[in-house]
Formats: sequence, C-alpha cells, structure tokens
Amino acid sequence: VEEEIQTLSQVLAAKEKHLTEIKRKLGINSLQELKQNIAKGWQDVTATSAYKKTSETLSQAGQKASAAFSSVGSVITKKLEDVKYVLIFPGLIKLRQIKICYHGC
Repeated sequence: VEEEIQTLSQVLAAKEKHLTEIKRKLGINSLQELKQNIAKGWQDVTATSAYKKTSETLSQAGQKASAAFSSVGSVITKKLEDVKYVLIFPGLIKLRQIKICYHGC
C-alpha cells in the first residue's frame, strides 16, 4: 500500500508539472487564473436562489426607502415654503389671524 501511495504521489506531481508547463506555454499566469476563478465563483453565487431572493428583497427595500425619503422631502419642502411665506408676508398672516378670530370668536 505504501508503494502505491508513493507511486500515485509521483504520478500526480508529474501531471501537475505538465499542467504548469502547458499553462506557461499558453501564457496563462496566476493572476489570470485568479481572475477567472473569481469571475466563475461570482457567477456561481449570483445563480443561487438565495442570492436572487436577497437581491430582490434588497431592491424592494431600496424602492420603499426611496419613496419614504421622497415623502419626507415633500413634507420638509412644504414646511419650508410655509416658513418662507410667514417671513415674507408677516402682515398678511396677522390679518388672517385677526379675521379668523373676528369671524370665529
């Protein structure tokens, strides 16, 4: 059994050396291999149902957050317009308050 293990180890080492020589001849270096492995790994991840479900959920959450921020922005804009109106026309505001009080008092 030990001899078989040693023989298999030698065969594997020879095949790895041969593979290295072929890659060198083809111009494939470690960086290119790493890039290919990362690209393949990312492709595998994005193909999973868990990734697709998470991506969809995050997209929906982003849309809801965007709508909420838009709504808050509208409220703030309205309040700022009210403040601007009060600062520009303070006399008119006083008149309105007096009329409201006169008619409602």
